[in-house]
Amino acid sequence: EFVGRRNQYSLISVLEIPSHVRHALDVMHIEKNVCDSIIGTLLEIPGKKKDGIAARLDLLNMGVKTDLQPENGERRTRLPHGPWNLSRAEKRDVCNSFYGMKVPEGYSSNIKNLVSLQDSRLLGLKSHDCHTLMQQLLPVAIRYVLEKPA
Repeated sequence: EFVGRRNQYSLISVLEIPSHVRHALDVMHIEKNVCDSIIGTLLEIPGKKKDGIAARLDLLNMGVKTDLQPENGERRTRLPHGPWNLSRAEKRDVCNSFYGMKVPEGYSSNIKNLVSLQDSRLLGLKSHDCHTLMQQLLPVAIRYVLEKPA
């Protein structure tokens, strides 16, 4: 008697939730995923970067950025450097600028604690840290590193 009622109750409770709430997207988590992808691609963090052979082949299939298409060698495929690829010195400069940033207490996490200068990467970013990083800190950190458009 209770088993059928329990299953029916579960189904009714799901159906009572408005349709726009069931499919709601969490903006902060989406922003964190985008931030992780951008930081991972800029600093070439393994497992976090989105610049790979599949992405370059997609560019080739779309007919854009043909100078960035993968080059097949004898033993492996080489990816030409894109304008978003930073040299070691540039990665070090970006990480040093994050390491040296000081923000008011309670504004965000202490960015200095999240930077690994040995590996040139950011570790343990929370969603609020990613929001602050994307909106205010990243433009300042990469201002002098990225090439200016012609």
